[in-house]
Amino acid sequence: MPSAAPPTRRRRSALRMSAPDMIGIDVETGGLFDPLGFSKDEQSLYRYRAIELKHGRVATLACLGTLVQSFYHLPDEVSSNPRPLAALAQVFNERPVAFWQIFLTLGAIELTIGKHDTANRAPGDVGFGAAFIPDDADDFAALQLKELKNGRLAMMAIMGQFVQEKLTGQGPIEQLLAGHYSPFGDGQGAF
Repeated sequence: MPSAAPPTRRRRSALRMSAPDMIGIDVETGGLFDPLGFSKDEQSLYRYRAIELKHGRVATLACLGTLVQSFYHLPDEVSSNPRPLAALAQVFNERPVAFWQIFLTLGAIELTIGKHDTANRAPGDVGFGAAFIPDDADDFAALQLKELKNGRLAMMAIMGQFVQEKLTGQGPIEQLLAGHYSPFGDGQGAF
């Protein structure tokens, strides 16, 4: 359950929140989950929250991409592979320039997004999308918590899809269409 203090919601007037007031900080663990002690002060805690939101957003798009990839392909033989990791390996082997373009684009996103003035923005605020922010502070806090939790779920889901592909040799939709829902004892995959 989110903390009682409502967060500042508009990006122009957003102030950094202290650890007890941060959305999602007490939901799963009952407090700040930092077993390795990375966030030694509020500045590093703020930075890690912004990184968590960014990676959650990227993981959400990655999950969507792995599902869309099974049904829609660009008119190119390299893009017709329904398995995400196998498709990336295929691009690396057949079109190394395209692979490095992808790699450099992801690197540019990683190194630039989130490197903004942290004193005047809330974690995850990249400067656009204000039209979608609810006016009510409680609704906005609920929306922030949903984004945070769905991002955490997406990070786990994309890793699960990659592990599932390595174990079964099939992409997520490909495995469902093949009809084997359990990786244990069905004669397909690693178990």
